[in-house]
Amino acid sequence: MFAAIALGLYVFQASQSIAGDPKTASIRALEVPSNFRGNLPLDGYVDATAREAYDISFDEMFHHQSEKFHPINGHGLNLGFVKASGWLRFAIERSPYALDQREQTVLLSLLPNMTNFIDVFVATDRPGLTARDFTKFEMGDYAPLLTSSFNGLDNVLRLHLPARGRLLVYIRAANIDTSLNLSATLHSPEGYGKRILNSNLVVGLWMGGMLILIAVQLVFFCLDRRSLYGLLALHIFFTTLAYFGGLGLSRLLLFPSGGTGNDLFIGTSNWLGLTTGTLCIASILDLQQRYPRLALFYRLGAVAGLVGVALVLTGHNRWFTPISGPLILFVTTTALGVTMIDFWRLRHTEAALKLAAFALLWAGLLLTNSQRYGVLPLPNWVSKSYGTTSIIYFILITGSLAIRLRMAEETSRTADRKAIEAASAAEALATRRVAERTSQLEEAKRTAETALQAELEAQKMQVRFMEVISHQYRTPLAVVRSNLESVRFTLPTDDAANRERLDRAQHAIRRLVEVIEINLSRSVFQGSSFDPAFARSPLGEVIDHAAKRIKDLFPTAIIDRDDSKVLGIRPVSVDCEMLSLALVNLLENSIKFSPADTPRVVISLISHDDFAVIEIRDFGIGIPKNELHDVITLGGRGSNVSHLEGTGTGLSLVARIVSAHHGRFEISNALDGGTIARIFLPA
Repeated sequence: MFAAIALGLYVFQASQSIAGDPKTASIRALEVPSNFRGNLPLDGYVDATAREAYDISFDEMFHHQSEKFHPINGHGLNLGFVKASGWLRFAIERSPYALDQREQTVLLSLLPNMTNFIDVFVATDRPGLTARDFTKFEMGDYAPLLTSSFNGLDNVLRLHLPARGRLLVYIRAANIDTSLNLSATLHSPEGYGKRILNSNLVVGLWMGGMLILIAVQLVFFCLDRRSLYGLLALHIFFTTLAYFGGLGLSRLLLFPSGGTGNDLFIGTSNWLGLTTGTLCIASILDLQQRYPRLALFYRLGAVAGLVGVALVLTGHNRWFTPISGPLILFVTTTALGVTMIDFWRLRHTEAALKLAAFALLWAGLLLTNSQRYGVLPLPNWVSKSYGTTSIIYFILITGSLAIRLRMAEETSRTADRKAIEAASAAEALATRRVAERTSQLEEAKRTAETALQAELEAQKMQVRFMEVISHQYRTPLAVVRSNLESVRFTLPTDDAANRERLDRAQHAIRRLVEVIEINLSRSVFQGSSFDPAFARSPLGEVIDHAAKRIKDLFPTAIIDRDDSKVLGIRPVSVDCEMLSLALVNLLENSIKFSPADTPRVVISLISHDDFAVIEIRDFGIGIPKNELHDVITLGGRGSNVSHLEGTGTGLSLVARIVSAHHGRFEISNALDGGTIARIFLPA
């Protein structure tokens, strides 16, 4: 009895289904169980077609559907980058065994959610059905969120199955600048809620993981200021933004009113991700140093990313975006090849992590591009492969960078330790050399002190010798001088010839005595006794004394005094004997190096600022300009007086005497020839 009732109900439902419009009679209807949970695949119940025109009307599609729609095995479209619109149609109905005659609600989910235009036309099948009987629902990210779907993350539409008959659904989808993919799935309200909860949990974990990876790169950058970490952080950031848009979050939070904003956001993020990604991979693998030609291609890939951003913003992304997938695949494939070579050569953990990272990234990109470009009939969830593998890729790359950073720190520690050891060894070597050098210096010091002591003893002996010479010569010279005077008294007054001979003899005796006295003074002042005995004396008297002494030595010399500027000079504190000796040395040099038979010297006394200046000017051969400083050093002589005898001690003794008087000694050449020597004494 129950079997008969059930059979009757089935025949009744079947008759109601068949009794629809003849144009839709060929559409296969999927029975929806009354108690189904989760999702219900539409595989085998969907017809599809593609039209070149975006704006083909639903009325035209409905009236000519018999020659346009064709059955497909799956439940969606995957047309790739085409300038066309895709159409799907299917029918669903309640199970004929359903005892509850109320309407049944199911959810139609259309993915991916970044499809620009999705129009859904829904109507209950009946005889005489026309296009005007369908209710149109505008979906897609160009439509306002409130009219598009009750869920911001998916394009979801509530479908109410009639108690009798079947529900017809037509879907039109179109994209402007991205690949055209669309899949349709039925969900129960309860199952869809659970799916969304799990999906949001996964998305949240993915987003949180990416943000953590960005934070890790920033920490690495603080520890090691390399641009690589900044590039990697930017790459992770733009990848996160791309999936932020691809998962529907940007449409939900930033562009709820629809329009082109979401497309611009996703397209810009993708191209910037390409730019930063190629630069990042080139830096990770050190391509500039190791493979400069390959690095050039990577830089061109980065430029292509920037061009893509410009094309997205100007609305021409469709003509350029198909190269992004192959370009990224080329970059990833070459990077995978480089990491394989590195692992084969190095066989360490960092190389292994890089190889695993690029292998996963390459596989994810290959699957994603195959699905997005329609190369293989893959389900829509395969397009998420890159998102899954990308976070694993970033984790593995971060791990390899952490190992590199650790190795760099270890290398730095090793280098520091070696540097400390080298510094310690250098310090020990320096200490030994300092000790050796100190010992050598002490030995040299003892040698110098011994030599100095010997020199001082020699100078003392020299002084004693000169004193002895002076004493030994003075006594006989005094006897000779007294005898000469006695002879003078015995000569007649008119014996002029003999009297002149006596004058010349006495003059020679005075000259010999003066020579002995001057050399004795020189030997004393060049020896150990060099303490001036200061007394305030008029400088004019000192100059006169020196001139008189030099006149005895050089009777033919002309010594002129210029007292035109002597006014205002008061007596100064000097050692008359030492200063007189200095003047004698200067006068002697001036006369000696004057070629004239009657050499001329001019002595001037000048007041200059706070100094009394004694100036001695001659008209001799002068001193070469570049030797003026050298002639006042001990033993220094001009190159133009090598033909004359001399020891080179005269001017150095003058400089010492002037320095002992806290004065300044200068010597220069006169413009019209000769030499000018100046002694500056504090007034």
